[in-house]
Amino acid sequence: MMIYEKLKDYFVDDLIYEDTKVLFVLESPHNEEVKQGYPVAGKSGKDMTRVVFGGGDALGKLIFEKKVQKLGILNVSNYPLQMSAYDDAKMEDAMVFFEKIRQNPRLRKNKMLSINKVINTMMNSFKTRLTSHTDKTIILCGKFAEASFDNVVNEANFKEVLRVPHPSFNQWLRESNKDKIDMMLKAIQ
Repeated sequence: MMIYEKLKDYFVDDLIYEDTKVLFVLESPHNEEVKQGYPVAGKSGKDMTRVVFGGGDALGKLIFEKKVQKLGILNVSNYPLQMSAYDDAKMEDAMVFFEKIRQNPRLRKNKMLSINKVINTMMNSFKTRLTSHTDKTIILCGKFAEASFDNVVNEANFKEVLRVPHPSFNQWLRESNKDKIDMMLKAIQ
């Protein structure tokens, strides 16, 4: 669902197929995802593959090329939230809020009505894309995905929801996250 026409070159669609049973939910695409045209194409995707399959191409590539079955990827935002992913300064007005939203996806209670419009647009898109997958196991990857999920849906409406750290910075390999990752791996089998 394209929201910002001026940002169409940065739009990265979700990877969800008829056979998808487990859906990873992450924040947003970044440079490599924009370049490749699918989510989780960069280092985080390779880190995910290392943990789930023992190594290989980025998870996004495996799912995009249909080399992996039953897994899907849905980003909260189909547009990068990090400004460093954009190479053109004259883009969309909403972009000034992307970094702030990345830090906190919740509506603001003060007078920042403009940022709330951007948050509402982003979260409504996320909710629309997410709510047709209540029959799937949802794996929320990171605090942003968790907060966004909690803002827009009721967890009780979903088959199963797991919460794991974002795969960046080898978080899935840390001993402190072992129990969560083991539960995730069991759900994927």
